Amino acid sequence: NDSIIERVSHIYESDNISAERPIKVLIIEDNVDIIEMYELAFQSKWYEVTRALDGLTWVTKAVTLRPDVIILDIMMPNMDGFEVLQALRNNTSLRSLIITNSNLEWVNEEKKVKELGSDYFLRKSEYTPLDVVAFIENILQKRRSN
Repeated sequence: NDSIIERVSHIYESDNISAERPIKVLIIEDNVDIIEMYELAFQSKWYEVTRALDGLTWVTKAVTLRPDVIILDIMMPNMDGFEVLQALRNNTSLRSLIITNSNLEWVNEEKKVKELGSDYFLRKSEYTPLDVVAFIENILQKRRSN
């Protein structure tokens, strides 16, 4: 999708990214086992991974880390993924690619996260962490070739 490629173009046009700097990924997820699986998958491809265990913790990490990619869970304590997503997109200085994932079965869940500014919505039960890494790499590869 060309609009997504345009949104992530900063990742490859920024002076801050080079072969020496890995792509920064922030995982906002309250399940430690899931975070660890994602960390292993991303680190196997040399991504720099930071974790936030709840919606409130993300605030400081997102602003200080300035991640290229954010993996965002919906159901979390203190501040759910919908609230986090809205806050992320209201912060105009953050231009991260946001992939929202959940196992909720709401009919309008995907529509709601897209309206709030998520670039993609993936069901956790349908994708392994390695699938998500490959998915992100595919998006970034398309950007490189354009």
